[in-house]
Amino acid sequence: MAFKKQFEDYRFNLNRNRSWKYTAMLIFFFIGFLSLLTSKFYLKTEDPLYHTKTYEAISSNITGTVTIENRVYHPATNSLDMVIKMDQIDEEEVSFLAQEKANPNIKLPVHLLYEDDGYYVVRISDLSPNWEALAFDLYQENEEKETVNVDDVTSDSETDSTEEIDAHALITTLYSDQRKTKSEEGKGTKNKQEYALLVNDLEKQFVKKKMKNYEKAITVEAKHKRQTQQEMNELQRDMKYQVNEEKADTESKIAMKKDAIQSSDESIQLYEDEQKSLQEKLQKLNEKQQDLAMK
Repeated sequence: MAFKKQFEDYRFNLNRNRSWKYTAMLIFFFIGFLSLLTSKFYLKTEDPLYHTKTYEAISSNITGTVTIENRVYHPATNSLDMVIKMDQIDEEEVSFLAQEKANPNIKLPVHLLYEDDGYYVVRISDLSPNWEALAFDLYQENEEKETVNVDDVTSDSETDSTEEIDAHALITTLYSDQRKTKSEEGKGTKNKQEYALLVNDLEKQFVKKKMKNYEKAITVEAKHKRQTQQEMNELQRDMKYQVNEEKADTESKIAMKKDAIQSSDESIQLYEDEQKSLQEKLQKLNEKQQDLAMK
C-alpha cells in the first residue's frame, strides 16, 4: 500500500510539473504575440522619404527631361540651392513651388537666381533646421488658357465640345531627403557672374560626358563591324567547297553580312558627326568661360 501511495504521489507531482511547464510556455508565446501586435505603438519607425538623385534624368509628358545638376543645403541661412536642367520643347515660362515635410502647409519662398539655356539656379529659403524632406514642383506657365475644339470641324452638331488646356501645368516634382543632401558651411551667396560660371562648368561636364559616350559607341560598333567582316570572309572561303545549292544559301548569308557592315558604317559616321558637333560646342563653352571670367 505504501508503494502504491508513493507511486500515485509521484505521478501527481509529474503531472503538476508538466502542467506548470505548459502554462509557462503558453504565457511566453502570448507575451511575444502581444509584443508583436503592439510594437508599432512604442517602437520608433521612420517613414520612407523620396530623394531625386543628382544627374538622374526625370521624364515629363509636358516637356523633355528634368535633371538636378547640383544641390547644396546651407544650414547657416536655412536655404537650399539647386541647379536644374530642363530639355524644354518650347519657351514657355516656368514657375516653382516648394514645401517641406516639417511644415507641409507652408509654401516656402523660391528665388530664381540665374537662368540660361534651359538651366535654372534656384534657392529655397526659410527652411526649418530639421526640414526632413522637400518637395519641389515645377510648373509650365502658358500665356493664357486655351480652348480646343475636340469635335471634327466638319461636324453639323449644334453644340461644340471643347477641352480646356490648363495654363498652370505640373511638369514634375523633385524630392530632397535632408539626410542625403550635401551641406556646406557659409551663406553660399554668389553673384550673377559666379552662377553663370557654375552653369557653364556643368554644361561643359555634360558635353564631355556625351562625347565619351559616343566614343564608347564608336568602339562597340567598330568591334561589331570587324566581327561581321570576319564572319563574311569565312563564308566566302567556304563557298569554294560547296555545291550550287549550298552556295545559294551562303550567298544569302553574305548579303546579310554586307548589310550589317553598311549599317555599322552609317552608325559610326553618325556618332562621329555628333562628336564633331559636341567638340564645337565645347569650344564655344570654353570661349564663354573666358569671357565670363574677364567681366
